[in-house]
Amino acid sequence: MRRVVVGIVCAILGLTASAFAQPSVPLSIAQGALAGTQEDGIDIFKNIPFAAPPVGSLRWRAPQPAAGWQGVRAADTFGDICPQTRYGSYTPLSQSEDCLSLNVWTPDVHAKLPVMVWIYGGAFVTGGSANPIYNGIDLAKHGVVVVTFNYRLGWLGFFDHPALAEDAPNEAHGNYGLMDQIAALEWVKKNIAAFGGDPANVTIFGESAGGMSVNDLMASTPARGLFNKAISESGLGLTATPTAQAATDAAKKFGARHDAPGDGAVGLAKLRALSVAEILADQAKLPSAQIVSPMIDGQILMEEPGVVFAQGRMAHVPYLAGSNSNESTLMIYLHMSSEDMLRPLGDQVEAVRKIYETSGPLTDDELGRQIFGDALFASGAQALSDFIAKDGEPAYVYQFAYVAEALRATVPGVGHGGEIPYVFGLRGVNPALASRATAADRAVIAQTQAYWTNFAKTGDPNGPGLPPWTTTSASMPKTLLVSDDGTKTVDGFRKNRLMLSYAVWMKRTGQKLPN
Repeated sequence: MRRVVVGIVCAILGLTASAFAQPSVPLSIAQGALAGTQEDGIDIFKNIPFAAPPVGSLRWRAPQPAAGWQGVRAADTFGDICPQTRYGSYTPLSQSEDCLSLNVWTPDVHAKLPVMVWIYGGAFVTGGSANPIYNGIDLAKHGVVVVTFNYRLGWLGFFDHPALAEDAPNEAHGNYGLMDQIAALEWVKKNIAAFGGDPANVTIFGESAGGMSVNDLMASTPARGLFNKAISESGLGLTATPTAQAATDAAKKFGARHDAPGDGAVGLAKLRALSVAEILADQAKLPSAQIVSPMIDGQILMEEPGVVFAQGRMAHVPYLAGSNSNESTLMIYLHMSSEDMLRPLGDQVEAVRKIYETSGPLTDDELGRQIFGDALFASGAQALSDFIAKDGEPAYVYQFAYVAEALRATVPGVGHGGEIPYVFGLRGVNPALASRATAADRAVIAQTQAYWTNFAKTGDPNGPGLPPWTTTSASMPKTLLVSDDGTKTVDGFRKNRLMLSYAVWMKRTGQKLPN
């Protein structure tokens, strides 16, 4: 009877009886000793501070060095996630401003393994490394060290009030969330060898806002040398980045709403005296068109990433990028409609429709949704990869269109973020849904994890037993299509459709795509 009860509890938690955590191997870093856990042969260390808590006078400051500790620090529980008002599809987690921590999964602390550092998505206003779907065990089993971390979000992470520059004139200001990401990578560079990771072989990978962050880090000079490969999942790429002036204007309006319109120390003191609840309440009332996100600040980001890529000034590393077949699921979250996508086309709608209707007529709603996926996601992945290829580095593009067999009758394509369970595996997925995974589903999971970890190891996703994935270039665009019908490299995927988005971007920025 006890075995049955344990089995039921494990099923509810999405675990097996063998997955119960055991003590990890002992480990020490410069900050102090750590006591983690071990699960399925993987040592796990959670809630390791990589920067000082950004509280009090450190709110809206560049991340400062993390303090050490005496004795052995328990590293068996996730730390708080950074303050936010929305949580996506997972259960709300404990949150506080003291959130700058990271987590490590390692198969061998005595090895020298490739490192994969994950950056979560959530539109820069939500998300956290404690989200169960980012469980690193299954990736670590492929012979890599996996790191996840938290970074500041919303107004607490992206806030460029003039008083901040006066307060710390020798520091970058505004892009605190991106600075947190750089600080986490600096910590990895200094400490990951103690966990069996190779600090000279680090891959950054992320989805949505995390994929955008990957592109931002590729474009950021202060991040240079902190990673050796990059994977951007649904990371846009050709969208505009807010200017420093726009960010400052928004921050000044925030200050005025809270009786702190001035630029000096008094106004800043009032801002730092605001409670987290007051800041989040203000953020929640912003119009949907106003995005709190990374900005061109002149220090962390000099220009929008697409322009930096076009001019060959990005990090010179192997690059892998792609999108999903139904990214339009994000439109509800962004409060966007198909009409919003079609309206800017004006009298060109019918000309665009002809390009999209090669497989049959489309309703306005279907057309708008397909344009959304191409314009925001597929075009950026292809264009940035083209720039990387022109630079002489290997670039790989994918389109993820495989729908789990149990969902095919009800789910039209792979939604925004739908590739994540194939990258990380099913450990953090709702147990009822995970239990319905078929052999074919699990084969695609194994394939995806092999591609991702092979790329992290060598810069080439290919390996034994995998369908060949060919590098791409502007003159010979190649896309790995992962679909219900199998996985294969296709030539010129949606080329005519993507050229429409390229044309808009080129007109806006004055840049050109490589020949």
